Amino acid sequence: MTNDKKEIRHYLGAAGIFILIVALLLFLSFIEIPPVNKDLFVAIVGTLVSSLGMVVYTIIGQQPDEVNKLQKKNESLSSINNQMEVRNDQLEQMIINMQKEVIEKLTELKGNKK
Repeated sequence: MTNDKKEIRHYLGAAGIFILIVALLLFLSFIEIPPVNKDLFVAIVGTLVSSLGMVVYTIIGQQPDEVNKLQKKNESLSSINNQMEVRNDQLEQMIINMQKEVIEKLTELKGNKK
């Protein structure tokens, strides 16, 4: 239940920031900023807009923690895959060696019969 509340809180926070940025853009289209406050206002708007990517990412349902978890799981599966490939190569080599030994013994037995 706590996880659901956390997800709702993230979603609402992201939606709130998105609405704030849209409202700010609408505000800027109607009101002119005085030159005295322009630098401060540009810095604040830049900070908000820079967070827009994370906001959209959260709104569409992908949490950064979830992405990190999936990346770690992917790395783990890649590691296991590499280990399995090495083990497979070892087993193939064992079969090849066993086949060579069987062929050598059969040729020795065939040579002894003559």
